[in-house]
Amino acid sequence: MFQSNTEPRLNKPIEDQVNPDFQEFERVDDVQSYVIDPVEEKRVVTKLDCAIMPLMALVYFFQYLDKQAINQAAIFGLRDDLKLSGEEYSWAVSLFYLGQLCSEYPAAILLSRLPITIYVGVTIVLWGGVNMCLAAVQTFSGLAAARFFLGFSKGTVSPAFIIITSIWYKRDEHPIRVATWVSMNGISQIIGALIMYGIGQGNFPLAPWRTLFLICGGLTCATGLLFIFLMPRDAKSCWFLNPREREIATQRMAIDRATQDRAEFNKSQVREALLSPMMWLYCLMGVCITLTTPIMKFSSTVIHGFGYSTFKTMLIGTPAGAFNFTTTWISALVPRFFPGTRAYTAIGLCFVPLLGALLLMTLPAEGAEWGIVIATWLGGCSSALISSAASIIASNVKGNTKKSIVSAAFFIAYCVGCIVSPQAWTQDDAPRYTKGCILSIAAMVSLILVFVIYVFIVKAKNKARDRKADQGLFEYRVEGNGRGSQMGVSVDSDRTDVEDKAFRYTI
Repeated sequence: MFQSNTEPRLNKPIEDQVNPDFQEFERVDDVQSYVIDPVEEKRVVTKLDCAIMPLMALVYFFQYLDKQAINQAAIFGLRDDLKLSGEEYSWAVSLFYLGQLCSEYPAAILLSRLPITIYVGVTIVLWGGVNMCLAAVQTFSGLAAARFFLGFSKGTVSPAFIIITSIWYKRDEHPIRVATWVSMNGISQIIGALIMYGIGQGNFPLAPWRTLFLICGGLTCATGLLFIFLMPRDAKSCWFLNPREREIATQRMAIDRATQDRAEFNKSQVREALLSPMMWLYCLMGVCITLTTPIMKFSSTVIHGFGYSTFKTMLIGTPAGAFNFTTTWISALVPRFFPGTRAYTAIGLCFVPLLGALLLMTLPAEGAEWGIVIATWLGGCSSALISSAASIIASNVKGNTKKSIVSAAFFIAYCVGCIVSPQAWTQDDAPRYTKGCILSIAAMVSLILVFVIYVFIVKAKNKARDRKADQGLFEYRVEGNGRGSQMGVSVDSDRTDVEDKAFRYTI
């Protein structure tokens, strides 16, 4: 269903020969025309959503559940049983991200060399096993080692999911799909708290916090096996699509100027990524977002510190997940109905955790207990910002190796913020945690500035390419032949966003 740019001119249909613009455009390297029935395409997307999205959402649910389990475990005996000081608990939180940081470099290399679904599935099973090992720790040293290796085994998933989303979905479809798996953070907060509440009420031979780690780890291992066997690698070998649907799934991504998963490492794309100012803006986004995240790990401790009982703390904390879930979907739905507003929506959502940090720092300790609780709910609404940044990267970075490098770099910055920020939430500053609140406020103000700079740069890049298209440079233009066809890159293309002159960045 496509016409290659390598096809001899004399063999082209007469109607193409009388269209000099289209004829010239077809000479552009690596460009082809495609005809896709919108009804067929919609059916393919529905099948993708029914098979791929549930798997990704389930994996991310357990990633967040395992990561946040220490928040519930802290007030159900972990601190007392292991005799942890406030600083040791902060380090237990940070070491997870130190492990994740150490894993990002090898992850960036391996994601561009190995089949992505197999590699990710194996790491899911490994992290589930490590999470079960947390149930056996007896000292801070054991907890620190287990938390480090838990983070190390999880380092692949987030950058890989950005790549997987960009492989299967067009750019205008990214916000909704990224929000689908990122919003599992809010769901895991709610279900995690309820699981811990139920375990705490039960009569188990192990301590409640040890039982929590065993249950979460076992379920994660099972999810990893499902991912290995059910997640397809690419459209050409997708098990739940028929041959015609596989062709449509491949061609629609070529029209969107996307690239496929390729098990090869391109050094020139590494250089392009490292020299791109855009990558460093993405890294700044990652750092600023995660400087606010400790409030999610410390929210139970904060609420408990203001006099609420252990079980009541679990129940009071559950609406935080609902707030997180809601704001994440706002970050996706606003750009869906108002295209070109991803960055603007993210800027608006920065004010939610900013308000939470301000309230937590300034409300009086007595007489405003519920205000402080609500402040923790608002302060933890960072998943929407992660969703916005991840969807922007998925949409605006092309090239298999480049996308791996940029995604890994974003999550390296994410880890740096997560390592540094818990050190501002120390026991001697409880229950107000003023230093942590000040850090969150500064991070959100900085993030707003980063998004503003990003908008200016992207607009300038798009205007420059539009000018060259208007000047008659056909490699900067994308248009069909007037008979229902659409132009796109070759289905085997691996050009980057810099090399593909007809590519336009999304805001």
